[in-house]
Amino acid sequence: MILASKWARLLAGGTLAAACAGAAIAGPVVVRSTGPSAKAYPAGRQLADNAQVNLKAGDTLILLDARGTRTLSGPGNFPAIATGTRAGVAQTASRIIANQSTAERRGGAVRGGTPTGDTRSPNLWLVDLSKSGTVCVADTNTVRVWRAATTGPAEVKVSAADASGTIAMAPGAAIGDWPKALPVADGKEYSVSVNGNTPAKIRFVTVPVPASLEDTASTLIAKGCKTQLDLLIATTGGGGSAG
Repeated sequence: MILASKWARLLAGGTLAAACAGAAIAGPVVVRSTGPSAKAYPAGRQLADNAQVNLKAGDTLILLDARGTRTLSGPGNFPAIATGTRAGVAQTASRIIANQSTAERRGGAVRGGTPTGDTRSPNLWLVDLSKSGTVCVADTNTVRVWRAATTGPAEVKVSAADASGTIAMAPGAAIGDWPKALPVADGKEYSVSVNGNTPAKIRFVTVPVPASLEDTASTLIAKGCKTQLDLLIATTGGGGSAG
């Protein structure tokens, strides 16, 4: 989709990879915040790269920048950006943002599939069929869906107030295309049921193409796209913790 193609070009040109290597680290974004200082450090707040984070006992803060995520636990004073690099972040960003893991398909199936033992979606912009909530997309014409369990076939019924459609997924297929008979509209809610199970309620919101991992996190927070934010945090983790 458009968003994925934009990120692919950035990665190919080395822009994102250079940032992830520490060449141009912007101030981190607060992606999760709990404890007494949560109001001072709300989710979505971007810190200056030279900021000092002052936490009290019981505080936990998760920060995200081009190097990945980092968890701070109070009490204590911490620099907003840690020194050193975080291995694998560029590759992770490539996989979940640039759509490289899902670009090669045959009959709707992902060749190679999701890595063994990994039940997370391989791409940030795929619609997780198991989760209700708001989903951010950049191109409403190329929406695709994802399921974790692929051992059997799936009949995905999608409906809205004025129309309905079906996504047929063969055994082994993790990804399918949104039905053309049911165009995605900004702000509209859809009911999605897999094999007759309790339907998920999905509301789409269109977003501009983010310019960085920090912008991606800020956009997901601002639009309430929680499932995608959770995936972004989980797959760019490993940056360590302090406190």
